Amino acid sequence: MRWLVALALLFCPSLASAQYRPADPVRELSSGDLHRLVSQQRGAVSGCASRVDTGAYVADVRTVVRPGSRPSTLYNARISVSVRSRPRDGELEGCVRRAVQDALRHQRYAVGRAVRAQQTFQVAERRDPPEPRLAPPWSMGEAQRVLRSADSRLARCLDVAGVPEQVTLHVAIDRTGRFVLQNADIPPGAGRDALACLTRTVGSLRTRGRPERRVRLTHRVAVRGRAY
Repeated sequence: MRWLVALALLFCPSLASAQYRPADPVRELSSGDLHRLVSQQRGAVSGCASRVDTGAYVADVRTVVRPGSRPSTLYNARISVSVRSRPRDGELEGCVRRAVQDALRHQRYAVGRAVRAQQTFQVAERRDPPEPRLAPPWSMGEAQRVLRSADSRLARCLDVAGVPEQVTLHVAIDRTGRFVLQNADIPPGAGRDALACLTRTVGSLRTRGRPERRVRLTHRVAVRGRAY
């Protein structure tokens, strides 16, 4: 029988060329291979950062590849990519995840076991925190100007019958620049909610400067009396 096959190949060389030749073996994916493939996506990560105009400066990419249906290759493998940026940017993370998955699908590797890789990409230079703005120096003149600017609101807190009155407010300013009403010489005939209104209004005031210690001052508000 063998001599018949040899004779056929001798007289029909085309049959020899049609014989089965084994395909080139596909290399099985290793952790080193996966790490190299993921690290090659630096350009894709930079492209994502440009498209979404991100403020993140670092993106951590974790990749796990598990075998799919046989014969398992990267094309049909189960590829899981998780991305965590700092600070967090969901749009950037989604773009990088899709880019890495798509790049791996087109690589020619067999997948016989679960393989993992982790890569950190620098997206941009880390931004330095803004320098704290220095508060202007404290001055009693500023505190008095702030109180005078609220005179009309303070006057509306009082509903005084009769002749014009002058109301004296005793105010403290704490170390944060916040005003606190300590006492008020409310004239007779003022509305019953006058003190509460004055307290709220004074408490809403602030100075830009910060005193080194608690400061007290007296402020007088001219109130026009209403007609009987």
